[in-house]
Amino acid sequence: MKKLQQFNIMSFQYDRLKNSKFNMTITAREAFKNDELVALADNECLRKIRKITSHVYDEEVFNRLRKEVISYCKRENTNDNRECIRSINQKIEEQLFIPEFICVQTPKKAKYGKIGKQGFIVNGEKYVRLMCGASHARTNRAMFCQEKIYDELDVFLRCGCKDLEIILAKWNAYYALSSSATNRVSRPRVCVIADKEIQATKTVDWVTEDNYQDTIERCDKELNFNLFDGMGLISPMFAERWASDLDLDYLPSAFCIRNAFIKGLVCVFDFNKFGAEVAEDNLLTDVYGKTYKHEDVDVILTESQFKLWRHYESWQDYETINIDYGWEWGISKVAPKTDSDYIRTNYQFLQVLDLKDNDIVDLCKPTLDWIKGVSGDDIDKMILYLMGKIANQDNSAKAWNNIQDSFLKSLMAEKRLKEDTYIKNRISNSLNKRIRESYMGKLIVKGNYQFIYGDPYALCEHAFGLEVKGLLNEFEHYSNYWNRKGVDTIIAMRSPLTWRAEVNQLNLKNNDKHKEWYKYITSGIVLNVWGSDCMLFSGADFDGDGVISTDNKIFLKCKFGGVPVGYAPKKARKELIER
Repeated sequence: MKKLQQFNIMSFQYDRLKNSKFNMTITAREAFKNDELVALADNECLRKIRKITSHVYDEEVFNRLRKEVISYCKRENTNDNRECIRSINQKIEEQLFIPEFICVQTPKKAKYGKIGKQGFIVNGEKYVRLMCGASHARTNRAMFCQEKIYDELDVFLRCGCKDLEIILAKWNAYYALSSSATNRVSRPRVCVIADKEIQATKTVDWVTEDNYQDTIERCDKELNFNLFDGMGLISPMFAERWASDLDLDYLPSAFCIRNAFIKGLVCVFDFNKFGAEVAEDNLLTDVYGKTYKHEDVDVILTESQFKLWRHYESWQDYETINIDYGWEWGISKVAPKTDSDYIRTNYQFLQVLDLKDNDIVDLCKPTLDWIKGVSGDDIDKMILYLMGKIANQDNSAKAWNNIQDSFLKSLMAEKRLKEDTYIKNRISNSLNKRIRESYMGKLIVKGNYQFIYGDPYALCEHAFGLEVKGLLNEFEHYSNYWNRKGVDTIIAMRSPLTWRAEVNQLNLKNNDKHKEWYKYITSGIVLNVWGSDCMLFSGADFDGDGVISTDNKIFLKCKFGGVPVGYAPKKARKELIER
């Protein structure tokens, strides 16, 4: 995937600002020395700041400057060459430093309100609160910008939305989507359809909150389910275009998308073929009542992905504003070309198993064998470990040239060097961290992380107005990765695990219809629309959530089973957000 450029911004602890009486003078070089300069991958917010401030960043010039630094570093170590390197590095730093954007971390949430209302001054410029998204709030951080650019930046981030009533936490999250790291891609033709919400009765362990003591009761409850929460579809033809935009040499199974108030995942599925063959050229109808021919659509979004769709008159109204304000479509993540064959667990995945002593021995054995092999018992494992990701390259000559460590090349040329003291110590020091982590439950098992999708065939049935049936019955699932390995039963889990019932057994199917309609889903796990798998995955949805899956026999044997945990979520109060 195309590599995103990272830009530098200043980041301060609240107490640091407080000690300076919220009026600080500091240079970028001083911030770097104080470890108060952090890197942010490029995003729509940073791009707009650079445009407002006429910040000079030229990718071609930047790459040329980096090559010049490398060239000078290979030359003789003279005063003149060192001065040239310093001069070029200064130009590079000027291109990458964004002084108008500052991150502040507070030790307590209670302290945040003070600077949120009053702001602070750095280098003579006043900074005011701009955003605090979900990822920021989890670490008590907030983002501030210079007051002089706030109005223009805020107009851009609101993308035409003015006064609206909304839960404050949701507004913060939607507003801050602009800070997601994204690569820009081509603008698609979009149809936004309604969500498919149903009520179904499920057996659950129902938690009732009380001021003194919560109660848990196993019972049958009628629950609401959004069958495709956070998920949409992209045609294979347009997916190829996005893959080209991202410089990918393969067609991903799914893309995590971003735009103004748009977030979620689109799965590659041939809805044009479905529309012609199954839906008999039925029209698509969007949430505003407008109809579309399927061949005139590149991407189908659900309303759960377009967070503020109600605040626009139509999709065309939104798109006009979106283009006028300078927004672009972005991709934050894609499904991988190939899924990993091994994954490391964590303590959460182990503490929910009913393990006996002999089970623990069997579970630890692959990790112990790997450590012994890398330590010197198996020279091939040792070399592969030292090579890291370079070992995945198809071109052996290119892989050899990418190896920077001379001792690794020496070891590959003469394998008897594995007994060399220096090499042994180097590997031992490198493995110490992995060994310590294994004590805390990071064990090697066969498996990987994969996206989860709601049945895209069922989503097409809903989109074209057909009865929703899907290609999977309750307790049936699909995974191309595991199907290719001949595995039909796996365990899937998602962090954070809160209860042992969340060790979820999936039963994989793979008939001719699956092969035909899911052929673009080479990575990821498709869930049926009838079960309660998302509840068992810690309340997951389909906006890019992933699960760990494994066919490990210990996990299959030692799962407790059980039913999902349910509760009545509290409803937050809506507030008026004024422009």
